[in-house]
Amino acid sequence: MKHNRHIIVIDDDREIWQAYKAVLAPDPESPDSTIRQIRELMGDRTSDLSIDEERFELAFAAQGQEGFGLVKEAMESDRPFAVAFIDVRMPPGWDGMETAVRIRRVDPNVEIVIVTAYSDRSRSEIARALGDPAKFLFVRKPFDVEELKQLAVSLTEKWNITRREEEQRNVLRHSEARFRALVETTSDWVWEADQQGNLTYCSPVSERLFGFSSEELLGKNMFRALGTEGEDTDEYQQVFENNVRTASCFYTIEHRCRHRDGRLVVIESSGAPVLGEDGRVDGFRGIDRDITRRIEVEEERRQLEVQYRQSQKLEALGTLAGGIAHDLNNMLTPILGYCELARLRIGADHPLQESLEAIDKSARRAAALIRQILAFSRKQVIESSSLNLNTLITDFAKMLQRLIREDVEMQFDLADDLWNIEADISQMEQVLLNLVVNAQDAFVEGGMVIVRTENKEVSYLFDIENRVFNGFYVVLSVIDNGAGIDKETLNMIFDPFFTTKEVGKGTGMGLATVHGIVRQHGGHVRVETAPGQGTGFYIYLPKVEQHGEHRDEIEQREEVAGGQETILLVEDDPSVLQMTEILLSEMGYTVLSAADGNEGLALFKERGADIDLLLTDLVMPGMGGRTLSAAIKEMRPEFPVIFMTGYDFNQEFDGQAVRQGMIVLQKPFCPKDLAGLLRKAFEKNISKKFFAPSG
Repeated sequence: MKHNRHIIVIDDDREIWQAYKAVLAPDPESPDSTIRQIRELMGDRTSDLSIDEERFELAFAAQGQEGFGLVKEAMESDRPFAVAFIDVRMPPGWDGMETAVRIRRVDPNVEIVIVTAYSDRSRSEIARALGDPAKFLFVRKPFDVEELKQLAVSLTEKWNITRREEEQRNVLRHSEARFRALVETTSDWVWEADQQGNLTYCSPVSERLFGFSSEELLGKNMFRALGTEGEDTDEYQQVFENNVRTASCFYTIEHRCRHRDGRLVVIESSGAPVLGEDGRVDGFRGIDRDITRRIEVEEERRQLEVQYRQSQKLEALGTLAGGIAHDLNNMLTPILGYCELARLRIGADHPLQESLEAIDKSARRAAALIRQILAFSRKQVIESSSLNLNTLITDFAKMLQRLIREDVEMQFDLADDLWNIEADISQMEQVLLNLVVNAQDAFVEGGMVIVRTENKEVSYLFDIENRVFNGFYVVLSVIDNGAGIDKETLNMIFDPFFTTKEVGKGTGMGLATVHGIVRQHGGHVRVETAPGQGTGFYIYLPKVEQHGEHRDEIEQREEVAGGQETILLVEDDPSVLQMTEILLSEMGYTVLSAADGNEGLALFKERGADIDLLLTDLVMPGMGGRTLSAAIKEMRPEFPVIFMTGYDFNQEFDGQAVRQGMIVLQKPFCPKDLAGLLRKAFEKNISKKFFAPSG
C-alpha cells in the first residue's frame, strides 16, 4: 500500500490556507525550507533527503458541505484522506462539529483535528459528538508551526500504520478462513495436542468419525477418549511420546479407535511437532484418516484370493478324484459281477455264501465312497427327476433312525404343499444321511436333531462361498442342539478329508460330499452356528414346476430276465470285458466282444445285421464310445446304445446326456442293473430295421 500523506483543511479563513501550505507543503527552494536549511549546513551529505519527507498533499474547503463532498469523492476514488483539520466555526453553513460528525460517517478511519480560537466547546462535548476519542485531536489557535508539522507527520503515520495492521489482519482472517474451510470440509480429522496428548484443537470431522463433537473432545486426552485400551493404542501412544522427545514427525501410523457407539474405527495418523520460541516441543499437530473401509476391502480381496486358491485346489483335487474313481470303478465292477455270479451258481445254502456276501458288502461300501468322491468333485452322473423332498424323507426316515444312536432323538417338521425339486434321489438321500450323521457326531451324550422342510422365496442371501443368490427354493434344514462350531473350524468343514473326529472314525468326506452334490444340483448351502448353541445346515434347492414323481422308475429296479438278442460289447479294460461277457452270456445273450472302438466299429461293419444293441465303455484309447456310437448311428439312426462309465457322462456331453434320452450304466454295476437297462433299451427299439453292411 502506498504511503498516504493526503490531508484536507476545512476552514473559512482562506489566509490560513497559506499558513498550512507553508508548513505542510513548503517550496523546497524557499529560504524558509527546512530541507534547504539542512543542505546548507550539512553539504552534499544530505543529498539523500527527499522533499517528500516533509511535504503533504493538501486539499482545501471553505465550508463544511464542500469539505464533506471532497472527503466523499476521495473515498469513492480510493484515495482517502489520512487527516482532516476542521475549524469549529464556519458561518453560514455547517459548523466544525457537524462537519466532523458527517465526515466520520463516510470515512470512519480519518484522523480528525478540531481547530478553534474559541473555548466555547469543551473537549468532552466534542468527544461526545465525534465518538472514539482516539480518532481525533483538539487544537487551539494560534498553533506552533513545528507542532503542526509534527502533528501532521504523527497522524498520517498513525493512519498508515493502522491501515497496514488492518490489511494484515484481513490477510490473516482470510488465511484462517481458508484454513478452516479446508480443515472443516476435508474428510480427514485435524487435531492439535499438547505434550501429554490433551487436545487443544480438533476439527468438526470428529463427530462423523468418532461420534464426539469437537467441543466434547477439547481438553481431553485423545488416547483415553478415543483409544481401545488395546495393544495398538498403546503402541500409538508410545510413538507419540517418542516423537515428542525427539521433536520428529511420524507418518501413517495405523491404529484402532473406539466410536461413541462402540464400533471400532481403523485410523491412519500422521503428525508433526509444534515448536515453541525456545525450540522445544510444545505439542503436536496431526491429521487422522479413516481407513476402515480400505481395510475391509483389502480383507475382502484377501478372502477372495484365498477362495480362488481354494477353488483351484478343489478343481485339481476334483480332477484327481475323477481319475481315481474311474480306475477304482473298473476294479470294483468285476469284483461285484463275479461275486454275484458265484452266489447264483453255488446255491443259497453253500458255506461260501456268507464269505461272498461279505465281499459284496465291502465292494459296495467302496463303491459308495467312490460316489462320495465323485459327488464332491461334481463328476457323478445325475439321474434327475421331479421329486418331493417330503416323500424322500418319509421313506428314508426308518433307515436314518436305525443309523443314529439311541440317545439321539430325531424330529421331523415337514411343510405342507412343499414344492418339487429336480434332483437325483440317491444323491439327495446321501445329503440327508451325511447331514444327520454329522449332527449326531455333535453330541457327546445325547441330543436332538430336527429335519425340516419349507418353501422359501429368497430376495438376497449369501451362501458359504459368499455367492449371492435369490429366487424360489425348497429348503432342507438339519438342526442340532449340540456343541456348535467355532469360527476357525467353520472355515474348513467343507474341505475334503477335513475331520474333527479321531483317526479311523471319519473320512472327512461327509460335508464335502454334501457341498459337491448341492452345487451339482444348482443349489446353495448355508450354516448357522456358534460354540455351545448348536448348528443348523440349510440346503437351498431350486423349485421346479410339478411334473409328478418318477420315484418308482428310479428306485424300483425289478430283476429282469435276459434275452436272445445279440450285443456288441466294447470295453478296453480286460477284466471288465471278461466279466461283462460272462454276465451277458449267463442272461442268454449272444455277445460279440471288442477291446476298443476301432475293433468294435470293424466288427459292426462286418456283422451289423446280426447285432441288436451296442454296450460300450465311454472313455477308451483311440476311438471312444461317443465316437463309436455316432459312427454306428450314421448307419442305423435308431440303433440302441448303452454307455458304461466311471466318469461323468453328462460332462462329456455338456450336461445333455440324460435330457437327450441316452442310457447310462454307472460303474461299478451288478447283474440286476445291467439286465434292467438292457430290457429298457430293447423296449425303446422294438422294431428292428434291416441293415446291409457296406463293402
